[in-house]
Amino acid sequence: MCSASSSLVRSLPEGVRNMPRLLLVLAMLCIWALPASATEDPLARDGKLESAYLYPYSDGGEESEAAEEDPLELFVPQEKPDDRWQLPGPFSLLATSPALQTLIVGPSFRNQKFRTELGGAVGYVNSKWRLLPFQASVEGTWSRLKRQPIEDRNFRRVRVATNAQVWRRRSRWEGTAVSWTGFFQNQNTTFRTWETGLAVTEVIGKRLSISGNGLWRRRYLVGGPVLDAGVASFGTSYNFGAGLRFGGFYELWNQVDQSNDWGMFLAYQLLPFAEFIIDGGKNEFVRARLLFSYVLERP
Repeated sequence: MCSASSSLVRSLPEGVRNMPRLLLVLAMLCIWALPASATEDPLARDGKLESAYLYPYSDGGEESEAAEEDPLELFVPQEKPDDRWQLPGPFSLLATSPALQTLIVGPSFRNQKFRTELGGAVGYVNSKWRLLPFQASVEGTWSRLKRQPIEDRNFRRVRVATNAQVWRRRSRWEGTAVSWTGFFQNQNTTFRTWETGLAVTEVIGKRLSISGNGLWRRRYLVGGPVLDAGVASFGTSYNFGAGLRFGGFYELWNQVDQSNDWGMFLAYQLLPFAEFIIDGGKNEFVRARLLFSYVLERP
């Protein structure tokens, strides 16, 4: 594993090999510089917007021709260019090594205007059932409110999310996927939020991804009213190659939050089994995640 990962890193351009250091410095600056609300699925790769493609696919990227033997080899260099048309980019795209079951774990840190959160997530991706591939994740965080009395400033949150791909197609120059999504967030002393709906993603030329979500959101406020309404959001992501992606989302004004929302993200595939993601947005937050992947079963 170590030799395979090292050869992959050495094959990348020098600027890309130095990207991990740059991103770590950027993360530290962002986390401490921004005053820093989001309810993202820990496996969501595009900020707050849930993609219709399952996590291991990089914006609908292609699978490699053969599965790797090492369970830590999730993203690998393309063996050869395929016949699909693609938009230009500074680096070559990575391919996904075929996998039937994948475990994903990692820590997260979130800094917001009025609180900080430290936690971790566990995710499971199943592509074994070709008719209904799905993923599910659980994230637990410990939060601390800022500028609050010490006896009333700590609390815990739990987030559970799932995504089942119900339809997928592609042509030589584009592809489409549709997924059912579900999300639950609980903070016992304050609120509970449920979401369910559909996500649609269109990938153009393998690098450009455009997504749209339509869902129903219901929020139970402790000692307050129940808020529910339809929510629509849109997002885009561009894959520069070599595991580097950038994008953002916009959520329309809705009656649950009485506001709109927007944000951006930057992601880099540090290693074939590790992805580092920074995202932030309108609600004065910034979040850093490091997700590690381990293949449980190959074809």
